Amino acid sequence: MKQSRISCLRCNTQMNFLGEEKIQLGKTGWILGDLPNLFAGALDVEIFRCPKCGELKFFSTEENFVQNRASQDTSRKICPECGAEHDEDCDCCPICGHVYAE
Repeated sequence: MKQSRISCLRCNTQMNFLGEEKIQLGKTGWILGDLPNLFAGALDVEIFRCPKCGELKFFSTEENFVQNRASQDTSRKICPECGAEHDEDCDCCPICGHVYAE
């Protein structure tokens, strides 16, 4: 799997790639215990961590999700108060809390 350069949405720091892991799906039941987990399977994910704020990001490694993620153009905006860059769909700056006028 090809690693992407990902910026943290909270502090705009480049995130570190921690690796690929399988996350167990399913849940433990009262009667059958862990048996449903065996049949639920696992989800392959890439894990990224922000070295500054500790934010974790999980991305599916399934081919259709990887292609969609690579083709997405996330609009960004810059906070007028602190100058931080973040996603355009945020109602307020995740760094300084500046609230954008509607």
